[in-house]
Amino acid sequence: MKHKLLGLTALTCGIVASYIAPAAAIQYQSSTVYKATENGVDVAYLSGSANSTIQIKLGATDRPAARLAGACGEVRIPVPSSGSFAGLKVDGTAIDASSLPTFSIPSCLNGTFAEARPDNFKAPNGAVIIVNKTPQSAVTIALPSEQTRAVRLNGCGFGRLAPATGSTLPSEFMIGATNYTVSSLPDAQKGPICRSLPNNGGFEGYVPASW
Repeated sequence: MKHKLLGLTALTCGIVASYIAPAAAIQYQSSTVYKATENGVDVAYLSGSANSTIQIKLGATDRPAARLAGACGEVRIPVPSSGSFAGLKVDGTAIDASSLPTFSIPSCLNGTFAEARPDNFKAPNGAVIIVNKTPQSAVTIALPSEQTRAVRLNGCGFGRLAPATGSTLPSEFMIGATNYTVSSLPDAQKGPICRSLPNNGGFEGYVPASW
């Protein structure tokens, strides 16, 4: 049961307090996933069982890493844990690993392969071998990696999916099999607040009066 506690609007601008049972969830107009604006950026709010955790898939993003080219100007890129080279870029150039021929890696003698390898190829173990780089120079490898985040819901039954400082949320994310588009989420404009009650161990949720 939710009890309106009037007279507490001074706590924060436009806020009305409501007591929320620990197992309840604060939703916005019956929506369990909605957004609010904080410091000029969108933040997604997720509702569910109090003190539970929601796993979120944020999509694949590039994770650039530097590798040193070998003595013959080769760069060895091992098979990623996903098993896929889809989206691979080397120094900003896209590499279609599926079209590369498979060859053994020749020995390197005085900066030259014992057998000519003029083009990129795959090794028998599936690794991608990039050639024609400057020996011992840094080469940037970028391969998309699926990003996930676990959001812990508080005692009022909601949690925040906020972007890192200086960035924004991805345009889409998934919870289970459901895909959410940030631009299409119900816009609460302001998010709720949850505070613990020191006397009884419960929680008090504060929602904007505009809700």
